[in-house]
Amino acid sequence: MNQAIRWWQGLRSRVGRRGAALLFFALLDLVFAQGLVWAPAETRSSSTYAFLSTILPLWAWAIPWAAVGLVCLVYAFAREDRPAFIAASGLKVGWAALHLAGWLVGEIPRGYLAAAIWLGFAGFVQVIALPDKQWNR
Repeated sequence: MNQAIRWWQGLRSRVGRRGAALLFFALLDLVFAQGLVWAPAETRSSSTYAFLSTILPLWAWAIPWAAVGLVCLVYAFAREDRPAFIAASGLKVGWAALHLAGWLVGEIPRGYLAAAIWLGFAGFVQVIALPDKQWNR
């Protein structure tokens, strides 16, 4: 039992607050990628997925999500983690832009809402990415 506790404490000190956030983003992005690849028929027929499928097949959309998820997973344990935060935020901004474009061309009726949510989440990623010394000014 003591060994397990020491292992957990060592992992927590190695990962830290920013690494823990990157582990969360890794999970989110990898699960989202899986959802794109194995989307059920009723999901694929939604206006959003139908629009995305006119640009690329859904499995192709899963590739950047999985790649960013893996980047976040790897960098969660690294001292320099900025590339993972840039990738995580950039992906969400790009996803928001796709939804906004779909709304502007009339293909995704509530695309503006999804765009706002993804842009807000991208902003949240950037807030977490700020070092404590910059945040506490």
